Amino acid sequence: MTLDQLQILLVVAELGSFSAAARKLNRVQSAVSQSIQSLEDALQLQLFDRSHKLPRLTDAGRAILADAKRTLSSADALRARANSIATVAEPEITLAIEQVFPNAVLIESLNEFRSRYPLVSVTLFAEGLGAPEQSLLDGNARLAIYSPAFDGMPGIQLQFMGDVPISVVASADHPLARVQGLISQAELDEHVQLTLTDRTKRYRGVVMGSRTWSFVDQINRLDFVLRGFGWCTMPTHLAWPHIEAGRLVELQLAIHQGRPLMFPLYAAHKVDQPPGLAAQWLLQDLQERFTKWLDTYPRRQGPAIQIRITVARNASADHRA
Repeated sequence: MTLDQLQILLVVAELGSFSAAARKLNRVQSAVSQSIQSLEDALQLQLFDRSHKLPRLTDAGRAILADAKRTLSSADALRARANSIATVAEPEITLAIEQVFPNAVLIESLNEFRSRYPLVSVTLFAEGLGAPEQSLLDGNARLAIYSPAFDGMPGIQLQFMGDVPISVVASADHPLARVQGLISQAELDEHVQLTLTDRTKRYRGVVMGSRTWSFVDQINRLDFVLRGFGWCTMPTHLAWPHIEAGRLVELQLAIHQGRPLMFPLYAAHKVDQPPGLAAQWLLQDLQERFTKWLDTYPRRQGPAIQIRITVARNASADHRA
């Protein structure tokens, strides 16, 4: 049984005669008849009733015809996918991305990507602190967007994408929300800071207070902050709807003198595994949309302070500015 035989079956059934099918396929009628006979022999079924002037599909023929249409459609999809692999260079993109990256930008970019590269599949890991870097190093992701713990790592190519604005926040009912002016270190130390870590406790987020509770998930931590459990540093775009609604208050710390906080993000891949054509387009589009998104946030006065994650070795290494 061949795809050619299934295609001939489709044409004969459509036109209702072997001679008409032969003319459309530009073949002699005997070749068309022989092809149908060979298909019937292979399936051990009679597909056409030849007792009439024109061949008619049998019940078995109608059932097989439906299967033949699905098989030919799958074959067409396979050819298209093979052509995509040959021209686009990669059949799949695996992307690990830090949760602080704005979802609106990611969704808009992937929606456009789907239109441009409909046959390239995407596996997306939206992960917490340190996880995108680990996914890249472990080979589970070919591309990653995250804030690296180190400025350089052998074998990893980094491309700076931009700084995500960061806010220090607490619930409107939290005691720190009632402090007038800049909040001193002594006042911070009286209350629990909710920090981020990874499941291995290897990666640590910024630590500013002496009393800390650690969370793996950004969203789960937000729930605790909203309920007045503690204060934390958080991407401004995640906190802003709650600040506008009066549920959260943005804190001004004396240690920063009111200067803006930023969290740097980089696109990364292994040097020996450069992105293909589709992945290159995706990274470029993400960069452009992310830059435009950052312009929607008003610029605060003063030089920014970059906050970085660290690989925990001792308590003094938790905060780098």
